[in-house]
Amino acid sequence: MATAEIVGDGLRVRFARWERFAVRREEITFPLARVQTAELVGNPLARTRGGRIGMLVSGVFKVGVWGLGTGTRQLVSVRRSGPALRIVLDGGKFDEALLSLPDAAQLADAIKARA
Repeated sequence: MATAEIVGDGLRVRFARWERFAVRREEITFPLARVQTAELVGNPLARTRGGRIGMLVSGVFKVGVWGLGTGTRQLVSVRRSGPALRIVLDGGKFDEALLSLPDAAQLADAIKARA
């Protein structure tokens, strides 16, 4: 499972060793100034759309880049259980990040307070 933390003026997301192949990176940092929205979402598996580069086990997890062909690129690391954080970004390589995180509620509040 990915982890995320606020470091300086950015949100750093680190991916588990097995996820790195699907997302093609070990970590990524999103500047908080680019965050438009940070919200908790239910049923994160249903929030992805379009083509993908990554892995999925239907009904269990999705990890990778979704949204190919839709105009909205999503960086995804979600599972069917537990809270998920949806971050809408202004500009950059990704338009959204969708992450299952154990501390998603606290992180959403911290992002809103700093963005």
